Amino acid sequence: MAISRPKNSRRRRGLALVIKALAVIYVGLVLVLPVKALSSPQASSTLAITTPPSNFPWPQDSESAVGIVGSGVIATHGPQTPRAIASDAKLITALAVLKKYPLALGQQGPMITLGNTDYAIYTKYISEQGSIVPIYNGERLSEYQMLEAMLVPSGDNIADSLARWAFGSVAAYIDYANGFIKQLGLNNTHVGGDASGLSPDTTSTAANLIMLGADAMANPVIAQIVAMKSVDVPNVGVMNNYDTILGTDGIVGIKTGNSNQAGGIFLGAADSSANGHPVTILTAVMGAPNLNQALSDSVPLVISLENDFNETVLITKGEVVGEYHEPWGGYVQILAGSNLDTYVIQGQTVKVKLSLKPLVVPSVVGSSVGTATSNTSEFSPAVSIPLVTEQETTEPSLIWRLSNPEAIF
Repeated sequence: MAISRPKNSRRRRGLALVIKALAVIYVGLVLVLPVKALSSPQASSTLAITTPPSNFPWPQDSESAVGIVGSGVIATHGPQTPRAIASDAKLITALAVLKKYPLALGQQGPMITLGNTDYAIYTKYISEQGSIVPIYNGERLSEYQMLEAMLVPSGDNIADSLARWAFGSVAAYIDYANGFIKQLGLNNTHVGGDASGLSPDTTSTAANLIMLGADAMANPVIAQIVAMKSVDVPNVGVMNNYDTILGTDGIVGIKTGNSNQAGGIFLGAADSSANGHPVTILTAVMGAPNLNQALSDSVPLVISLENDFNETVLITKGEVVGEYHEPWGGYVQILAGSNLDTYVIQGQTVKVKLSLKPLVVPSVVGSSVGTATSNTSEFSPAVSIPLVTEQETTEPSLIWRLSNPEAIF
């Protein structure tokens, strides 16, 4: 008589066979399938690399700064505490007037009639021993001629008269100017009691003067005028620029200042080049014992900054810039495949972008994994170098593979 097996017993045996088969398949797949590619924590990161600092020949008793048009302030010396800026305030006046009544190169602009009030301004500055340009009642000068008389022989009276013409009164100009300079980002600058800067409560810092100088040189009319060694003022004759170093060492402006409260001031601009690209160097010296000292202290700063334009190695071939972490306990370091050279100013911080792709396992030594790219500057285009692996990847153990299916499937 045949013995009949229960149906559920057959089902259990069949289920066990299926489980064994699935287990064999799982182990087989775990053994043969590759693990997922590794990601680096630096996959899309930016390195900030600071080049060796410059050693500027700073004037010992002055507040100073250097910069470059388009690159801003490069370095400063001294406390950068706002102090009187004397006639450098006339650059603010010029920018404000040209904002309201713009001129193109070659244009004279509106004619301005100087009357009784302007003559009173003139006599006031004579009594205050300011820097004056003679005028007479009823004289007519163009906007451009007024700018020349204000910026070259530095007429204090011309500054107030030009501001009064453009804004209705000197007081209205002061209100406008203090809002205008904040728009320019000159947060440590204040326009005080006049448009000329003779008032000691018109103040700024050397760093802010660098920013002001960049704005002034960006205006072609101002840049043209401050480069003049002299101007022929109607009814007066030839009047010289107080910038006695104009035309030497590439200096093309910008503005001198000198008063009992401010001491000697010079905000300078000099044409130069870096890596074949034209650049305009800016220097600011405030609080020198006299104007001549401020002028002479500026030249070494220009020369020093010119010498600081160098090709610099930011990353050396073979330098470690990142790594891949192997979840089973190992790591693979990422190396620079070549030197990353770029043209920079000493002391600048250069940003380098890392772009890394996932690392396939297994990978051999020297596998290409991405690039490092320097940022574009005024002196150099972006430069990229290859990034490679220093080690080959290791293989995870069977136990790790079996216990980490998410790394495989």
